[in-house]
Amino acid sequence: MRIAGLPPAMQQGLLAALAKAGEDFTSAVKVVETRAGAALPPTVAPLAQPATSVEMLVALAAAEPLVERRRKMAEATNRGLALLERLHAKLLAGALEPELVEELVEWSESFQAPENPQLAALASEIEVRVRVELAKHEMRV
Repeated sequence: MRIAGLPPAMQQGLLAALAKAGEDFTSAVKVVETRAGAALPPTVAPLAQPATSVEMLVALAAAEPLVERRRKMAEATNRGLALLERLHAKLLAGALEPELVEELVEWSESFQAPENPQLAALASEIEVRVRVELAKHEMRV
């Protein structure tokens, strides 16, 4: 199994963990050999691959919540932008729906600024625009 796209720091950490796991395995084999008094066939290479896979899965699992949180923040911001675009289209068509304005109110009330500074700046601009549109329609948030 090959996993690509890991940051260099994470790759170095995984390689260090793999090297340590290989050393621990080698020393454990030597202890077993001396206790049993017989030489065991070398099996280091096949066992090293599962350790690599497990370490990578653990690293990916640790990084997954961050990626998921960023994705959700981006989706929430994108939802506000999509609502503004729908409002603009309805206003141009002359058929404003009260449900759309209510959706904007709900989005504005539940809005939380993202942790990412670049996304937060963009999201705050969208929030200001939503509040301006709601003020035009005399809806308070």
